Amino acid sequence: LALLNKDIPVTLIDSYKDVPTDPRASTFHPPTMELLEKINVTKEMLEKGLIVNKWQYRDRKKGIVAEFDLEILSDITKYPFRLHFEQHKYAQMLLNKVSNFKICRVIKNSTVLKTYQDSNGVSIEYNDNDSTLKKINGKFLIGCDGGKSIVRQNLGVSFNGLTFEERFLVLTTSFNFKPYGFSGTCYISDPDEWCSIFNVPANGPPGHWRLVFPESSNRTKSEIFNDLECQKKIQDFFPHPESKLYDILHKNIYNVHQRIAGKFRVGRIFLCGDAAHINNPLGGMGLNFGIHDAMNIAEKIYLVWTKKDNEDIFDKYDRQRRTVAEEYLLAQTAQNKKDLEEKKTDQRIKRQKYLSDISKDNTSAKAYLMKTAMFESTKRANEIN
Repeated sequence: LALLNKDIPVTLIDSYKDVPTDPRASTFHPPTMELLEKINVTKEMLEKGLIVNKWQYRDRKKGIVAEFDLEILSDITKYPFRLHFEQHKYAQMLLNKVSNFKICRVIKNSTVLKTYQDSNGVSIEYNDNDSTLKKINGKFLIGCDGGKSIVRQNLGVSFNGLTFEERFLVLTTSFNFKPYGFSGTCYISDPDEWCSIFNVPANGPPGHWRLVFPESSNRTKSEIFNDLECQKKIQDFFPHPESKLYDILHKNIYNVHQRIAGKFRVGRIFLCGDAAHINNPLGGMGLNFGIHDAMNIAEKIYLVWTKKDNEDIFDKYDRQRRTVAEEYLLAQTAQNKKDLEEKKTDQRIKRQKYLSDISKDNTSAKAYLMKTAMFESTKRANEIN
């Protein structure tokens, strides 16, 4: 959409026939909302999303340890909150907009197989929905094809990092936790079974709530998804106040990685989003960093396209986005997970005291939120030449 708004023709190749609606990312941080003003989507997002201006750090046994109010950032942003807006709604909104451009071609239900490039452009071989091998040419290629990126693999770019031993189990319920003191985002530490909980808009107030638990067993998906097992997970975390069963609307389990591509740019081919970096979801940063990647490379393609700059500027994309992915995205999300699962009592108490203390001091809380709400990483990227 950023490219099309600059009159640059785009072909989009998508492996999906329709936008998948399974629960994925849902958090948009303030700097991301500011960036998205450039493509005129923030108004619609605010109308359909859920504003969460406070988030909590809790202990599973002791309750609230610290609460951070993003309103203290209102002097530096007009978005002093997290906006919760499900990824599939966001993707569908963008797809609806790009589909209206005559200079945009959308190819769905197709799989990229090979990529090639020379000094004049790039070409792609792909299978379309009737399994016919086809080829398409272009000036540049942006690979946003996920953690298993074919584009990245074809480039021979490394994807170093680690895969966590445990998986993440996500359970979605319509039960409203807000009247019981939970903010729209809560991170709940425990040495045996941490948890995180998020309120998403769904079809309207009070929305749905997603609960995330670690799953360290080797059990099959069907065993983990057993109704009684899932019910017990939520009841053990927060016994239903009316002694009822929770209605569990959706179950999901997935492996969690912390990885980063060795290069975000090879010639005329660029990597964005999960194709460039993947991380655990604690902190809600992955989707945001992907959007920042996309907006960054779109601006640089525009400058080269209009001959306002040369192709050396693409190295700057790699320097800016890969640096902050290493220094902030992977580092912060790893710290978030460590905070929740810390097994050493003295370390857990020390960290909780630190968070409690800074949450009560506006200056300290603001400095902490500048980091966790992505202002620091955005500033850092902009400073890299």
